[in-house]
Amino acid sequence: MNYLEEMTRNIYERQKFLIGINGEPDKRNKAWVLHDKDPRELLVASYGHVISSIERAATLTQMTNSVGKCIDRRLQLRLDEQSIVHVGFFILVAYFESKILRFFCKHQKKKGKRSKFPVYMVGVKNLEALNSIMDMVEEDNVSLFPSKQPLADWGNSFYHEQLKIPFIKNAHVNAITRAKTNDMSYLKSVLNKLQRTGWRINKPVFDAFEACLNSPVSPFKFSKEIDPEKRASLLVEVSAIYKLSIKNIDNPFYHLYNLDFRGRIYPNTAFLHEQSSDNAKGLLLLDEPVKLGKEGSYWLAVHTANVWGNDKVSLDDRVQWVDDNMDDILLYASDPMKYIGWMDAEKPFCFLACCYEWSMLSNWNGDGYAIEDFPSCLPVYIDGSNNGVQHLVAMSKDEGIAPLVNLVPQELPGDVYMFIAEHTMENVQRDLAELDPKLVNMFDEIHPTLVELRKDVAKYVPGTELYTSAKKRLSEFGNSCHDNKSKLGPVFWSKVTDKKIWRKTVKRPTMTLGYGGTQFGMVDMVDTDTEGLSEYLRHKDKSWSAYLGRRIYDTCYEELKGPAALLKMFVKLAEQENEKDTPITFDQIVTGFPFVHSYREPETKVVRLNYQGQRLELRIEVWKEATLKKSKQKTGAAPNIVHSVDAVHLSMFVNDAPYPVTVVHDSFGCHAGNMDKAFHDVRLKFIELYEMDPLEYILSQMDAIHLIPEKGKLNVHEILDSDYAFA
Repeated sequence: MNYLEEMTRNIYERQKFLIGINGEPDKRNKAWVLHDKDPRELLVASYGHVISSIERAATLTQMTNSVGKCIDRRLQLRLDEQSIVHVGFFILVAYFESKILRFFCKHQKKKGKRSKFPVYMVGVKNLEALNSIMDMVEEDNVSLFPSKQPLADWGNSFYHEQLKIPFIKNAHVNAITRAKTNDMSYLKSVLNKLQRTGWRINKPVFDAFEACLNSPVSPFKFSKEIDPEKRASLLVEVSAIYKLSIKNIDNPFYHLYNLDFRGRIYPNTAFLHEQSSDNAKGLLLLDEPVKLGKEGSYWLAVHTANVWGNDKVSLDDRVQWVDDNMDDILLYASDPMKYIGWMDAEKPFCFLACCYEWSMLSNWNGDGYAIEDFPSCLPVYIDGSNNGVQHLVAMSKDEGIAPLVNLVPQELPGDVYMFIAEHTMENVQRDLAELDPKLVNMFDEIHPTLVELRKDVAKYVPGTELYTSAKKRLSEFGNSCHDNKSKLGPVFWSKVTDKKIWRKTVKRPTMTLGYGGTQFGMVDMVDTDTEGLSEYLRHKDKSWSAYLGRRIYDTCYEELKGPAALLKMFVKLAEQENEKDTPITFDQIVTGFPFVHSYREPETKVVRLNYQGQRLELRIEVWKEATLKKSKQKTGAAPNIVHSVDAVHLSMFVNDAPYPVTVVHDSFGCHAGNMDKAFHDVRLKFIELYEMDPLEYILSQMDAIHLIPEKGKLNVHEILDSDYAFA
């Protein structure tokens, strides 16, 4: 069945109702602007936004907004916010009436509280039909799909001449004005360089990827996911990567890049790009090869060990690990569906790509060619060591914390995550010792019942009567023992003794500390990140996640003195600017990027829609440009300013590197044959940045230098001799 044709007919028939009895467009219907537009073109152009929204588990409001904005931009309609939602919904109705997607009502929770108004979620009803559309569309016409030709360079306009994408997405009006008047040539040169980088599909890895789709054994996360909605989201991602790979299996492809309001670089491509998951990243090769040279095989080995997960040892030990396991590596490449050990890697498809690279190198050398002359297309990466905290340490010159984030030379890599994990474990044990023994004993009564009730809920599909009934039983039990249950966090976490699990539990909260991580955020991270770590952790109570999230937050502030002082300083900066009723605003060092803290007070508007006699009310937030949301400015100042500074470091590296590079925020990539130079250049740019004192440069523009706390004595030049700062 041709679903694209069915949906095209659906839109064509409904377009007739956009015309009034006088033959003119009926402007009472806010989707009237589509009355004479090609239905197929509307569907094809917005398809990427539909599948991307599903993969992100977007609400119906978010999806209609994404689809509507795509059409508004593509056709240059210049619609208001409410009309954008109507346009997006008009297109999505074709998916609903063709029974490809469905929407359903759901109450969400925000900061632990049930939302006042229900929201509409979107689910996949026919995944096969949704995937089949990709086979029928011309990918060059689909927004968010990679391009088979290099895209035009960014020119003088704020909008890209081909795709009409803004230079800065979701930018504050003041940032747009400054971007049009400031010299943006540095950043546009950076984006243009990345846009000229071609990519190819790694065919051997793709063959294994395809085989895994049809195998009961695979590294795909959807195969282990029991939540039906999460599983559907993961399936959409894998299916999209697979289909896009087929479409580009024999040609190079390219991306358009732009910036967010902090100056961070993003590709305007969904799924198949270097900032995507391992499922996509492992499939990617750089289009043009570079010879390994003298040091390339060394960096290929370091990268191989890193993507396996053996990255807590010295660089030489990583290389030795690859040498010790070379027989297995070559075996995986010989038949990956027979020898499946590669699936145990931290990043399975990236690791398998390395296995194939070693296999080809072995054959090359076996045929009598020099290893140095091997033409490699595989991108290899070095990552920052908790990059957010690295930048805070460099700003504060905290020599005590510097070893934990590897800003100084040492024999083995510092591990700030294990440092926080061990201190958190100690704090949990202290909390446990202070509990009443009678309360501690109640854990063995409450926990087993809770686990059984949670397992019962997981058996059923959300929205069904059985699911609702199971949720009710769980809720009633939780309420019956709420006071005691909520105090048992230390007991629950004291039974987790594996330090590896503890490290994984604190990793993301600690990582986000450098970007202003909040208690609420850390609670959510603990709750979600630990679900898949063990069966015991899968069925924890939310109150126990809340306890540990707060404990990790407090531990970070107690133990990481220099970074904590700067985080408090950024709050004071926000309070100072709040008193002036102005957003935090500055032009960034080196790049000239116009940073404007774009948190505005929203005005909630209700968009009323009709679908088959059903009245829907979607709530959208319309930003009032002249306003400032002061609470968000306080919580967002630290993460956004730190992100803006790390974006400068990354841009400096891209701009000055005399070789092709690829970047993922705090991860720096290139050909293995160029990594020896990149390893040095990344550090050199870090030193150059901090010799200019970016913190003082930023604060001086807001008369806020007096807020800078006392600094330590760290010599940032020591990073040149640190093997692990970016490794």
